[in-house]
Amino acid sequence: MDIDSQISLRIAFASSNQRHLDEHLGQCQNLSFYDVTPSHSEHIETIKLTQQEGHNQQKIKDRLTALTDCFAVYCLACGNPVRQQLLKQGTRVVIHPQEELISSLIPLIQANWPGDIADRQERQKHKLKNNDYLNELADSEWDEN
Repeated sequence: MDIDSQISLRIAFASSNQRHLDEHLGQCQNLSFYDVTPSHSEHIETIKLTQQEGHNQQKIKDRLTALTDCFAVYCLACGNPVRQQLLKQGTRVVIHPQEELISSLIPLIQANWPGDIADRQERQKHKLKNNDYLNELADSEWDEN
């Protein structure tokens, strides 16, 4: 089976205009999402985010939720507490040193394809989902009749 048909990574970019990686994750106006394989990429969607000052919990929750199924998010900066929460949910944070066209970054991702990492992440997410199910089952009420 062709590797392209097996592995597709969802990558997000913090962007003000949907073309450039140019924002801090906590202040970004948009998250532009791409599905990327070793030889192909496709823009999937762009989510417009609410703009709020400071470390507003709802703002953080909105960003974490939007990035739930992402392999990685590229941004210019990200606060450490949010980075730790993203890592816990399986999303890598890539801090890029300067503004750049998203179309220039995608070939770099493809050239340094993280296939083995993606496979491990999928297995880990599957285990986490199964653990959540088992924990919910254990915590639910049992009918012993």
